[in-house]
Amino acid sequence: MVPLEGGRGPAVTAPALVVLGAGLSQRPLIGLARAHGIATCAVDGRTDRPAADAADVFVHHDFSDLDGTRAALAAAGVQAVGVTSMGSEQAVVPGARLAAALGLPGLPIDAALAATDKVRQRGLYHRHGVPSAGFAPARTVDDALAAYDALGPRVIVKPTDGAAQRGVSDVRERAAIPAAVEHAVRHSRSGDLIVEEHLDGPEYTVNAFVLDGVFHAVSVTLRDLAPEPAVGICVAHRHPCGRPAADVEAIVDVVRGAAAAIGIDDAPVYAQVRVTADGPHMIECGARLGGGSDAQLARLVVGVDLLEAVLDAALGRPAGEHLRPQAVAEPFGHACFVIPDAPGRVIRAGAGEAPGLPGVHDVGFYHQPGQIVPPLTSASGRLGVLLITAASDAELDARTAAARAALDVMIEPMEPAAAAVAWAEQVRREREGAA
Repeated sequence: MVPLEGGRGPAVTAPALVVLGAGLSQRPLIGLARAHGIATCAVDGRTDRPAADAADVFVHHDFSDLDGTRAALAAAGVQAVGVTSMGSEQAVVPGARLAAALGLPGLPIDAALAATDKVRQRGLYHRHGVPSAGFAPARTVDDALAAYDALGPRVIVKPTDGAAQRGVSDVRERAAIPAAVEHAVRHSRSGDLIVEEHLDGPEYTVNAFVLDGVFHAVSVTLRDLAPEPAVGICVAHRHPCGRPAADVEAIVDVVRGAAAAIGIDDAPVYAQVRVTADGPHMIECGARLGGGSDAQLARLVVGVDLLEAVLDAALGRPAGEHLRPQAVAEPFGHACFVIPDAPGRVIRAGAGEAPGLPGVHDVGFYHQPGQIVPPLTSASGRLGVLLITAASDAELDARTAAARAALDVMIEPMEPAAAAVAWAEQVRREREGAA
């Protein structure tokens, strides 16, 4: 095989599993495929991605371009046997379209579109009686002002096609709407926005899998959110979630209804739910695995291997055996994100002595030395992630503190505005393959 210019890795002479995206979250999926003797080809529009070297071949191309991706794979000599991704919201629709075009197993395109369009998703929730926030679509400041008048005094403004909390604003006064609209539009590919009623209450993540139309709940975790001014940015997924069993079942029921309304079948589910005084309400429901080590955490704390299930589904193989819980040694755990004290340039990002500590299963970094960590206005402001388990909540906290202290991390701090500009320029260069 001759990889495209910008491709990396040895030639793949056998059919390959196509993995859309080469971020850190793709590494476990690529590693699992390799363990099963399945060659992989990662496709990403950026050249700096942490998992680019993990795949058998890396193709530098924007996977949202269906025809271009097909041509790139053909030019690279890749015969796709499946299409998948690990935790990438932006890969859901391209993955469904690519799988359909290649005649491979995949999510129905209509379901993929609904799972990634917040306005369409909210409409389906309301139509099917799934509890969720009031909302209104918007494209202009006037649209958003009208929505604020109907839904305020506190609303959330965000792109309908956004992910990782990019372009999201928590608006508490009418005068802040124009800036929120400008912020959301800057992070939207379509220019379509949604204005949502703000819901008060703790937030939870539900990881599940729909198999042959049957919803299998796997784990419910507490989303520990970053303090203001960050909006909805998770700094840890914690298990158990701390709710009584009846509350957990109610949370799961809401997500079950949301997945059915969207039309998710034979696919993973990653959902965010907020529990208010009136009970659980859907925030968003994705047809994908979580991107914050959710699947790895589920395997450790509930004994369900979502990665194996996703791999089997992509290859058209029965996935049910992987959804049966197995005994676990330590049911307390979390995927805990490493948040730098300030944005800036990474000098060192190393695991240090953390991997050898009790309960530490994985240490990973999204940003490498020389790169910029932007302000915590989206998930991109997270430096890395720790995957830790324990026998109790107290032990989990102690192990986490020890692991954080053992990391070998140094950031050259920058003013937030300067870091944001430097980050944007870095991404631009990487997309062009010139970094």
